[in-house]
Amino acid sequence: VSTQSTWDLMDKANEGGMMWQQLRKLISIIDELRDIGLQKYIQLPRIATLGTQSSGKSSVLEHIVGLDFLPRGDGVVTRRPLELRLVHLADPSAKPWAVFDEIPKEKFTDFLVVRQKIDELTDKICGANKGIIDNPIILHVYSPTCPDMSLIDLPGITRIPLKDSDQPGNIEEITKRMALKYVSDKRTIILCVVPANIDLTTSEALQMSQTQDPNGLRTIGVITKIDIMDKGTNAKKVLLGQEVSLRLGFVGVKLRSQQDIKDKKPVQAALEDERKYFAQNAIYSTMGPGYTGTQTLSNKLTKILYTHIKHNLPDITKEISERIDEVQSRLNELGTPMPEAAEDKLQMAWSMVMEFCSCFKNAIAGKAISRKDRKERGKQFQGGAQIKIMYYNLFKDYGKSDFKVTEEYDDELMSRAILLHEGDSMPGFPSADVFVSLIQPQIEKLKSPALDLLQDVYNYLEELANSIQHYAFVRFPSFGEEIMEKIVEFLQEEKEKTRYLVESIIDSEQTYMFTNDPEYLVSRTDIVPENKPDQPKEEKKGEEKKEGAPELIKDAKPKDKDKAKEKGKMKKSASIFVKELRARLDTYFRIVVRNIRDSIPKIIGHFLVRAVQNKMQLELFRRLGKMMETVNRGLGEPIGIIQERKALNVQLETLRRAERVLTRDPEITNLIGSTDDDLLYELRMEKAQEKLGEGKKGPHEGRSAPSVVVEQPKREVPPPKVEEVKKEEESKKNPIFPGIQLPQAHPTAHAPANAQSIPAPKPGGLIAAILSNPQGKPVDGAPGKSPTGKKQLKVTLHFTSWNKKKKKKKKKSTLR
Repeated sequence: VSTQSTWDLMDKANEGGMMWQQLRKLISIIDELRDIGLQKYIQLPRIATLGTQSSGKSSVLEHIVGLDFLPRGDGVVTRRPLELRLVHLADPSAKPWAVFDEIPKEKFTDFLVVRQKIDELTDKICGANKGIIDNPIILHVYSPTCPDMSLIDLPGITRIPLKDSDQPGNIEEITKRMALKYVSDKRTIILCVVPANIDLTTSEALQMSQTQDPNGLRTIGVITKIDIMDKGTNAKKVLLGQEVSLRLGFVGVKLRSQQDIKDKKPVQAALEDERKYFAQNAIYSTMGPGYTGTQTLSNKLTKILYTHIKHNLPDITKEISERIDEVQSRLNELGTPMPEAAEDKLQMAWSMVMEFCSCFKNAIAGKAISRKDRKERGKQFQGGAQIKIMYYNLFKDYGKSDFKVTEEYDDELMSRAILLHEGDSMPGFPSADVFVSLIQPQIEKLKSPALDLLQDVYNYLEELANSIQHYAFVRFPSFGEEIMEKIVEFLQEEKEKTRYLVESIIDSEQTYMFTNDPEYLVSRTDIVPENKPDQPKEEKKGEEKKEGAPELIKDAKPKDKDKAKEKGKMKKSASIFVKELRARLDTYFRIVVRNIRDSIPKIIGHFLVRAVQNKMQLELFRRLGKMMETVNRGLGEPIGIIQERKALNVQLETLRRAERVLTRDPEITNLIGSTDDDLLYELRMEKAQEKLGEGKKGPHEGRSAPSVVVEQPKREVPPPKVEEVKKEEESKKNPIFPGIQLPQAHPTAHAPANAQSIPAPKPGGLIAAILSNPQGKPVDGAPGKSPTGKKQLKVTLHFTSWNKKKKKKKKKSTLR
């Protein structure tokens, strides 16, 4: 019996029962997923040992595997996590063998050599001086003596570093953090190993497992050194859970002593000694099955692993699908691998340049060039729309109807300008040079805004080209930078050509005065402004008074009065010329602004924006032909991109193979969908509560969530007795709404055998919404109130029933 494997014992006990066949099927699926490498990308159900240094973790694993192959010694022995991937061989006579991931081409049949290799691989990473590093050794073991499962032997939690070793002073923190990394994974079953000769309540391993697994749905306790306890003591209370309670319980094992190991006692012989010890012990032999022995532990681990696989397989399937989409999307971004021939590289460079030019034209034309650009387009103006806004803002202040260019010229300055430009010519005939001297400085001021507009448009085109360059040459950033330099050179050349034209437009307006504008020709071309005839004298006197003549002749002598009158007439004449000159300057400046406000954008639009759109592709092709060395150098992908694409392709192939494995057998869906044990039910309840707990908890946070029994009738079930129904009604008390019954927290004994249990909304979610008032403010512990002030709770129940003729009927009932 001692040489038979766990699977042989299971098959013998169950006579090839369906349960173990299903178990084998699911575990083989996980093993196949692990064999194809899915574990690198998605966590799979596994078992990890957790315990303090020298608690017997490695010995427990050797007993489970049924082989002697793990390193032995004093102090810290396990210094790198050892991941054991156990594969059961159906042939009992098959010779065990092992393979290391770090030595993939070598197959080991001598397990003494396996032990030596573990030591060598440990020293290779951790050094020979007792260092501890989190870099797992992955060992595949194929044997008829081991079950199908994945086990991880972790370094024990160490408090004090060894003297004269490489262990740092914070060795306890390091070992705890390493253990926490594994046991915090929701898909890892914790094999918590605790020696029987210590106080269980002080065990750090138990404390950590209860912290990471508060519901105890993935922690199994293992009590070691049960045979070396003080005389008069035993571990019965511990195994029965009377000292520390574990949901999955404890199992006691008797392992090889240090002397047995020195004497090279085989593991199979130790297993036979263990069986005899528990069978003959006065205390443990009286305990029921399921509390002692490595065989019990193996069976229990296998069953729990099976349950966890059923629970996690739907999520694993979903993660595989999501990861495939992510990897494929990233591969699409990276593009196809680079060609090696120079001609092919040049062709690819031309293709990317064409794509860049097309995107550049589309951006100016107002078309989206990428999905991100399409999202950003609604937030701000881009491309040609942005350039057009710049055009609209040109000379915006000068174009206002109330703007007058002569506001900064006073009458005295203009009169002085008229006198200066008369020179020695006849007075009363103002020179055209006065007009030119006053208008030219104002037209000169228009040059700066026009050149600023040109620079702004250029800057935007360069910025736009740079952003599109990052998109078009994402795979080859260095080549994109080289192309961007050529683009900037081309843009600058076109800008300088346009700058000359813009300055020429301003200069022509400044140096040559001419207009065909009807407004100016009709109203501002008279030599002397017309005076209206037959004006009343009173009005003339009023005008003289307005011009200040009375002030000159007041209290003056007759001769002085004549002089004052002559002086007033001269002042009046000068004022008329100033007024007319001011009007002509304002009118002409408005004409100039109106002309160049249209012509400058046209010049920039045609000779810069449109020219760049039309000529860029040809110019880049011409320049590209002269930079073959740059093309060959720039189109060589970075090593990081090549490695990433290669790794993504490997990952994608692994994920697709995993997807094929999961969809190959349609019976898997039925296996993972059934809830045939309490542990699986509780795991799904825990998962549902975690999802509901992500939101804000309601006012009934402390109460346990009821479950809903969803009946899937396939066979008739006898109704419960009246007495049982009455007892059940008495047990269902609703503290919130007296008189309204709530379902039990677990399926009742009268639920059909094929009923499926699913978690109901946790109080604080849907129930809190029902208990809220119309304004949405939750009322703690009180029912919701209707607008009339009455308490209301509306419950709609849907019934599906079968009559004696097996006809299906549906009913609906509403309670208030």
